[in-house]
Amino acid sequence: MELGEQRLDEAQLRNMSTVELVRHAILEMKLLVRAEALHARTELKEELREARTAGILFGGALFLAPAGLAVALMAIVLALPEPRWIPALVLGAVVLGLAALLAFFAMRKMPKRPLARTRDRLKLDWMLTREELQ
Repeated sequence: MELGEQRLDEAQLRNMSTVELVRHAILEMKLLVRAEALHARTELKEELREARTAGILFGGALFLAPAGLAVALMAIVLALPEPRWIPALVLGAVVLGLAALLAFFAMRKMPKRPLARTRDRLKLDWMLTREELQ
């Protein structure tokens, strides 16, 4: 069964034997599976491309951020009056709290359901198949 083949109408289906009907149903299922695999592969490539770009950028940020933060915090602490350990401790706690808040928001933004469109299409196909068989 090729992608361009037309669906059989009801009269043609009524004239087919049981073996031919089963063969036709198997061919249609093969086509459906191939189409869904193609959709899933395309969606996965899209998501991986986006994740790769995000990973590269995030890696660069993780490499540069601690050095820049350390230099900026040291400048702030050195600019404060004596004793220097108290402001450094308070500033460190504030920065750690901010980091925890950012990590919390980052975790909430993470994708919850990978390949969501493919899953939805498969559920719909399954429901339609069950309806057709009943």
